[in-house]
Amino acid sequence: MRRAIRLAILLAAVAALSPIASAYYYWVYFAGRTAPFTPVPARYDLTALSNSTIPYLIQSSGPAVMVKGDTFNALISQIRLAAGTWNTVSTSAIKLSFGGLSPMTQPDSAPEVDVVFDDDIPPGLLAYTQVTMPQDIADPIANGAAFIPMINSRIHFWNDLTMNGQASYSDGFFLTIVHEFGHALGLQHTLTSSVMSTQITSAVTKSIPLAADDIAGISLLYPANGYPAGTGSITGTVGLLGAGVNLASVVALSTSGTAVSAFSNPDGSYQIAGIPPGQYYVYVHPLPPPAQGEAYPDNVVPPQDINGVPFDAMTGFLSQFYGGTTDWTQTTQITVVAGQPTAGINFQVQPSAGPAIYGVTTYGYLGLGGQIAVGTPPLQSGTGTNVVFYGSGIEVNNKVAPGLNVSVIGGTAQVRTGSLGYYASGYLKMIVDANAVSNYTPTALAMTVNGDLYVLPAAFSVVPSAVPTISAVSGTTDANGNALVNVAGTSLNANTKILFDGAPASLVQVNPDGSLLVAAPPASNGYHASVEVLSPDSQTSGQLLGSAAPPAFIFGGPASPAISVNVPTVTAGTDTMVQITGYNTNFVSGQTVIGFGSSDITVNQVWVVSPSLLQMNISVSPAAQAGSTTLSVASGLQLTTLSAAVQIAAANPGQITMRTPILSQLTGLAGVPAGGTILINTGGLPFTASSSTLTGWVLTIANQPTSFSLGNNAQLIAQVPVGLTTGPQLVQLTPANGASIPPVLVEVDSPAPIITGIVNAAGVAIGPSTPAHAGDTVTLAITGLADAFGNYPATAAIDVNAAGFDLTPALLAPAGGDGGATLQVTLSSNSMSGPQPVTVRVGTRLSAAYTIQIQ
Repeated sequence: MRRAIRLAILLAAVAALSPIASAYYYWVYFAGRTAPFTPVPARYDLTALSNSTIPYLIQSSGPAVMVKGDTFNALISQIRLAAGTWNTVSTSAIKLSFGGLSPMTQPDSAPEVDVVFDDDIPPGLLAYTQVTMPQDIADPIANGAAFIPMINSRIHFWNDLTMNGQASYSDGFFLTIVHEFGHALGLQHTLTSSVMSTQITSAVTKSIPLAADDIAGISLLYPANGYPAGTGSITGTVGLLGAGVNLASVVALSTSGTAVSAFSNPDGSYQIAGIPPGQYYVYVHPLPPPAQGEAYPDNVVPPQDINGVPFDAMTGFLSQFYGGTTDWTQTTQITVVAGQPTAGINFQVQPSAGPAIYGVTTYGYLGLGGQIAVGTPPLQSGTGTNVVFYGSGIEVNNKVAPGLNVSVIGGTAQVRTGSLGYYASGYLKMIVDANAVSNYTPTALAMTVNGDLYVLPAAFSVVPSAVPTISAVSGTTDANGNALVNVAGTSLNANTKILFDGAPASLVQVNPDGSLLVAAPPASNGYHASVEVLSPDSQTSGQLLGSAAPPAFIFGGPASPAISVNVPTVTAGTDTMVQITGYNTNFVSGQTVIGFGSSDITVNQVWVVSPSLLQMNISVSPAAQAGSTTLSVASGLQLTTLSAAVQIAAANPGQITMRTPILSQLTGLAGVPAGGTILINTGGLPFTASSSTLTGWVLTIANQPTSFSLGNNAQLIAQVPVGLTTGPQLVQLTPANGASIPPVLVEVDSPAPIITGIVNAAGVAIGPSTPAHAGDTVTLAITGLADAFGNYPATAAIDVNAAGFDLTPALLAPAGGDGGATLQVTLSSNSMSGPQPVTVRVGTRLSAAYTIQIQ
């Protein structure tokens, strides 16, 4: 939930937002009301999701009123970008996918996230998310369930987005969308200046929208890729007058800006998990009191027992650092080691009437002449900047609260001596001197008054360069709608990201004058896109806009895009191939997503055959309701929809289907070279392996009959004909009785790359007499790395697996005329000694293993 709060800095109104919150990042349940307390969180059951992916559907009617000049297409692009933010967390197993536009007139059987625009929002809120839980939680918990399976989530935005000026291009609204998707996945907010914190205290930006606490929260709820093995934990208790404290927030904070937290259990025990190794200050603080209209302190929904009775938060205690001090210079830093818990970090807090200070928000006046108030400001290293801040308890009668002390935690910056004073309208001011840094560093403030402590984990950031700006946007669009755009401004470089609304552009070159030439995402003729610059040090060109609209680019090219589909009806419980033909479209690989407006239809694979042709495999849930769906295709900023495009027919008990994706028998991946062997999983075959006969059955690939056999679990084994061209090829299975089985597609790959040798940094081949060592940089010689057209993949698209660790090459250099190349990688420092396999994978093309010796 996000709440709009009006504050004033002189005569400028500034909107701040506050979301709903919950303990332990999640909705939590306990089996009983006595210790030991083992939290049972609510989350989606990944086994009920296709590929651990939950679709999000957007209400097709859109908002009724938008900010002047804004469009529904632009808003959809920002929603896609916000959802994709959570997909960037490699240590989280759950992913979000575009499910298309939907009238949402009937429920789907599969889990989904619905994004709707309505007036069902309490006054003062910008957005909120409803999560549907099972009615029965007692039985699963009593039976030892590890989690309570969430059913669906619904994100509500206003039908009138002019309320609070919610323009799709604004950084604040984008972060609201990211925040609500976090709620939809099962996260509630914490108090660490992260995206899941209240916006009042949040310090994330559109450039870096997730903080360490967000990453830990989603990764602990849906762990992947060995998480949390590379992190450590801190455990302990929070006690008050001999009893445990419930819902105390315990935070581990480093001077490099990492903050990870947890809430205490009803007996006062806590565990902060998912902490990156390093040194941390640890402090405990109570939740702030509820704002007007809120039901709980900080609107934290407390944990419940199996009868739905909550464990209320205890807020009557003083905050402190570990060791019982309010002075961060007097506490002991805690060492966190990967794979190990740091135990016994206990707190004995003192009673109070509640927190003396809470809800602090900071602003810096930046831009030309210091005219723009920027929240949680980026302070350029080596400069002194006026920072103003507002919060409960920091001033009394338009004066600095007696005894208030403000200091910067760590050595990144300092509050200039004597600069703290009253500003205006309840705000205080101070001058902050930032030290030299080479990277973006979130920086914390500690405030003490009347024996109490308040910590704002990221009050501002210290950055190495100035905020980027855009001075001019110009370019041309060809007849197909492809646009080359020149973006001029300040603080631009090769690592700068350019957004057109919510769609990223591709860098073509850095010009001699410092401007950037980029290939814009696809859009239709006359499309008006807002342009924004995102710097890798967290800054954005939108930060200095204030209430002004961003620069824009107007596209040329074809107008009035439209689509048609080759399959009018699909049957519940089947997989089938679907082809979409575009008219005046510009489908681009990697930028095109398809949704059927229903979570009952899953898009398994998509091939962009041309700017006007898409092919895909889809799966229809066996429980899908009969009815029509809305087909949506988004390519960059170009969106085309087709109402009532596909009818879902009820499941046929005798229906046979081939399941997708079709896998290579050799690699287990969803692609195979011509001549390779494939495995086709099936459903509904009327026989078993021991009693079956395939006499009279015909299997064709690309219209060529091929021999096949029946393996275990009704799996068909077949050879792909030699000589087929790369790309999607039609697979058709026809029974002896001629019954209809939906056709599907198989990906035919170029031959897999081959590792021909691996050398060390001195250019010597690695072998028994010259072994590699963990952490060494080595160079691989590869043939066949380029695709059938001679195009080399980006290094980010190449996976080198060495000694069981996935590595991304630091350097690719073409070599030879056979698609060969050399790849430079650094072996993991945790690599085991002895003979170790090395493979190279590009998409579904996987090399055979090459063995190296590691000592």
